[in-house]
Amino acid sequence: MDTSKPDPANVIQPGSRQSSPVSLVLIPLVIVLIWLLENFLLAGTTHLFQHANPLVLVLYTVLAGILVGIVVPVVRIRATFLSGAVNMFQIGFRSARRTIIAVGFTAITCVIVSLFTGLPGSGPETTESVALFFLMLPVTVAAVMICWGLVGTHIQAYVRREGITVSVIAGVIVTSVIFALALSALFAGPDLKTFISAFFGVGCISALFFFAVRDIYATVIVVTFCLSTALSSLIDPAYLVPLSPVGISCGSAVVLSLVAVHWYFARHYTTILLPQQ
Repeated sequence: MDTSKPDPANVIQPGSRQSSPVSLVLIPLVIVLIWLLENFLLAGTTHLFQHANPLVLVLYTVLAGILVGIVVPVVRIRATFLSGAVNMFQIGFRSARRTIIAVGFTAITCVIVSLFTGLPGSGPETTESVALFFLMLPVTVAAVMICWGLVGTHIQAYVRREGITVSVIAGVIVTSVIFALALSALFAGPDLKTFISAFFGVGCISALFFFAVRDIYATVIVVTFCLSTALSSLIDPAYLVPLSPVGISCGSAVVLSLVAVHWYFARHYTTILLPQQ
């Protein structure tokens, strides 16, 4: 992903120009609102994950998982690339070698946690675990891309002059709230307060992980692991037993879309660091 030669016209100098609040805050929040509405209409009102509906799952994957969850953020991120407000490192698109290392280490850690902690929902049969993981991917890839790849990086760019502490705190709080609202729209039930609190906690863990590691794929694994563990009892078994080809296909489609976006950025953009004057 890092071997092709970027177009010289698209070489980015970090912080080369200041972006406006509209670009860094308002537009990302509008995208968030559209995504929240899609989550609620396509999955929340239909109880998509509690009651198996393969056709709606495909529709949700295409619209909320790929179109609004990946393509729209990419269009917005491309604009801020050109302004120099964010770069490849900040949004979590790294070299292939570093990505493989981060993903491998994260996956092994999650497996160890699953095997030795005895967390509720962490020990289903292997095929069920695989099915559940893929089923959650349309949700988690979009969540990571919007909450941290888009909003988190843009909020941090907006408050960058206030220092790293303010930047991290603002990024964690804002993105965790958005994550909690989005997931509550998907799985809202009678115990909504409990859901929001749990999702906010997962959002904080995921935000801290992303800002520390800066890898989209590794963060997707962390979020998917957390949600699979927390929500396994709420998922319709029809998605899991037998292994659902629709669920596997939907999960694979969003991951391939994410890889395609990464390839596009790596091929057409690079970031150069200039010595401070």
